[in-house]
Amino acid sequence: MTDLPDPIDQAAYYHNVNLKRLIAWFIDAVAITFIAILISVLTFGIGFFMFAGIWFIVGFFYRFPGLTIHSSTMGMRMTGIEFRQRHDRPFDGLYALLHTAGTMMAYATSLQPVSVILMLITFRKQGLVDLILATVVVNRAARRSSN
Repeated sequence: MTDLPDPIDQAAYYHNVNLKRLIAWFIDAVAITFIAILISVLTFGIGFFMFAGIWFIVGFFYRFPGLTIHSSTMGMRMTGIEFRQRHDRPFDGLYALLHTAGTMMAYATSLQPVSVILMLITFRKQGLVDLILATVVVNRAARRSSN
């Protein structure tokens, strides 16, 4: 994984990334929940009986386009962080799909706490899906200033 930013030599890439990820997660969760509630209301309340499924579907279609186009979700853009794959490249459609699917599986199987623990103990602040795909979340400003 030497082609990812070095956490010692390029520490600015990872400065406060975990806090920013948490804030971004809350922003995204609120947006997803709002959309899921809106869909449930528009279906005359029937959607509330399938709310968890609607939340997952909305979450997938909220995350996937953002990661494909911007390499970040709306919450991540608001907090100034973005995903990078090897060779400092932004996510493409395949990485966006794999990361979104992996994240949804982590939520569905209760592996998300494992991911959070990994973010706290790994040098590059990588969660479970990040480690599997060899991706990182970095500060956008630090990455741009180094180019």
